[in-house]
Amino acid sequence: LLSTAIVESGIDIPGANTIIINDAHRFGLADLHQLRGRVGRFKVQAYAYLSVPSFEVIPADARKRLQMIEEFSHLGSGFEIAMSDLELRGAGNILGQEQHGFIWMVGFDLYCRLLKKEIEYLRQVFNIK
Repeated sequence: LLSTAIVESGIDIPGANTIIINDAHRFGLADLHQLRGRVGRFKVQAYAYLSVPSFEVIPADARKRLQMIEEFSHLGSGFEIAMSDLELRGAGNILGQEQHGFIWMVGFDLYCRLLKKEIEYLRQVFNIK
């Protein structure tokens, strides 16, 4: 199978058993997991090869992503990858426009209390019960 990253959105080629991801360091953790999941369906052995430049020249965050995708390569590792991605990038701001944030700086409990306080404030301002 020769394709662009569009294949990660769900194209299913049952006979494909090998994927080579060029410049894998440019992909996110979830993207890499989705891409390698496109091959080796059913009882077919899968092979995923990630092509990257020397580890010395790629950014530290890209190295971490590649190490995580290598570590979590067993069947059903999606949850572990999601949790690692959450730890690496942060949880985000569900009320704002940012795609990821720094929840780890304030902690989850404090974040939830701040969120509750803000929701109560907005309910008062807009008279929502």
